[in-house]
Amino acid sequence: MDLTLFHDLAEVTGPFASVTVDLTHTDPATADDLDARWRDLQSQLTGAGAPPATVDAMRDAAVAPTGKGGERGRLVVADTDGVLAVHDLPRRPAQEVSWGPIPSLLPAVRALAATVPHVVVRVDHTGADIVVSGGVGGDEESLEVQGDHDELHQVPTGGWAQRRYQARVEDSWEHNAATVAHRLDRIVTAHRPQVVILMGDERAMAFLEQHAGEELRSRLVRTSTGGRAAGTSEGAEHQVTESVLAATRAETEAGLVGRFEEQTGRAEAAAEGIDAVVEVLQRAQVEELLLVEGREHDSTLWVGPGRLQLGVSRDDAVMTGAEDPVQVPADAALVWAAVCSRAGVTLVDRGQVDPADGVGALLRWSDESTPRSRVPSMPGHGGT
Repeated sequence: MDLTLFHDLAEVTGPFASVTVDLTHTDPATADDLDARWRDLQSQLTGAGAPPATVDAMRDAAVAPTGKGGERGRLVVADTDGVLAVHDLPRRPAQEVSWGPIPSLLPAVRALAATVPHVVVRVDHTGADIVVSGGVGGDEESLEVQGDHDELHQVPTGGWAQRRYQARVEDSWEHNAATVAHRLDRIVTAHRPQVVILMGDERAMAFLEQHAGEELRSRLVRTSTGGRAAGTSEGAEHQVTESVLAATRAETEAGLVGRFEEQTGRAEAAAEGIDAVVEVLQRAQVEELLLVEGREHDSTLWVGPGRLQLGVSRDDAVMTGAEDPVQVPADAALVWAAVCSRAGVTLVDRGQVDPADGVGALLRWSDESTPRSRVPSMPGHGGT
């Protein structure tokens, strides 16, 4: 998972107040529930040591309406100067608060893990309706692309003149599809979606593929339902879209797991186990952090307020420049270190891969000094 949306936070030195709030609202009769939730979270934040002024500044951002139904959540991060980040979440998160040298991002990462940046394209002979989804918070941008060629209809008559007319119609269809393809090329460059889902007229999709640039073509998935025609089933479109997105997620995760197993087998660009992964994070070697869901990550790490100031012991954190490190949950520290080093995070099931301590990393580079421990850590991490 790309953590770019959190990168601006890494430019700020804490302490940070973080709150992940469940904004799910399905029954108008329970409208007061959100206020009650906030009062509980407010009490927890204050109890954790967050200044009352900081907590008060977070309230409006935390409880503002989402404008969307179903399961929703929001992450709000602030410091003593005010709110730093607000991110809507497309799924119900575990509610959590924290006050300390690092923000708590893991509940938001979990809520966002299943999202896939994608584009849905409904095409016909005249152009296309395009929906760009960034994945985060379910944000969408819709646009329409219309070609400028208007010889669009073939008629079933014979003769040389008719063949010329039909040729002009085919040329118009192709020209309009090329217009759509060129716009999609720009969208792919700007938004970097993982997949572009095509639905609609078969000939229009074929022409679009012919004129797609290399980056666009590598992301295209053609489907056999949906489109711009009247009577198209929205339910069928939604079902096929979700199926493509699920397949894309599975393929991405399988690729990462395969690389991790290959690299650990060769003792090359991968590390596993809490000690080894902390060390490669300190060195900014990590490309992708792998956390196994369902395992008990109840250990702690020591962190300071600076970027990549973390260690498995207090002395270890001091060696990275932290003057007065404190203990925080290990998962929170690992995710924050990934953000600070511009690494990604992938949450996997134990059945997919099972690195030591439930923690692994794919590396950008490695050398002879890179740790690659396979031995699970002993109980008692977090001591001095």
